[in-house]
Amino acid sequence: MSAKIRLQQAKDKAAIDGLMAASFGDGRFQRSVRHLRPGSAITELCFVIEQDDIVIGSLRYWPVMIAGHTCLLLGPLAIDPVCKGQGFGKQLVSHSLAIAEKLSYPLVLVSGEPDYYPRFGFVPARSDEFLWPGFVEAERLQIKWLAADKATFPKGIKAILPI
Repeated sequence: MSAKIRLQQAKDKAAIDGLMAASFGDGRFQRSVRHLRPGSAITELCFVIEQDDIVIGSLRYWPVMIAGHTCLLLGPLAIDPVCKGQGFGKQLVSHSLAIAEKLSYPLVLVSGEPDYYPRFGFVPARSDEFLWPGFVEAERLQIKWLAADKATFPKGIKAILPI
């Protein structure tokens, strides 16, 4: 069986909502990362992965403002629990980062599993570098620089704001 990645469409909403519920449960509504997603996700960075025309995974990116720069917030990444461990999440993240690197965003942040995202080039964000809106476990906040030079960002604590 081969999997196909494509942009999300309006018809995928119910399938994506089901994936989110199955992957994260009701706790997803209490996570502080939700404060950074008040608007719309970035359309050209919202993907699903299908197998036999069934949506089995979803990944979205959101715009956030950091030190005057529009940056990316990755997530949530949701894979059907029946399909976990089969590489579908890896395919989605790899595909989406390849697209993101062609766009003009300087960096990507994620609040995610500390052992999962380093394989894609993410490193832990220093706790004295970013001000997150609410509680986040320090080891979960990770950063991947895309095209920008870190020197373009001011030193010290930088607030992460929703757009």
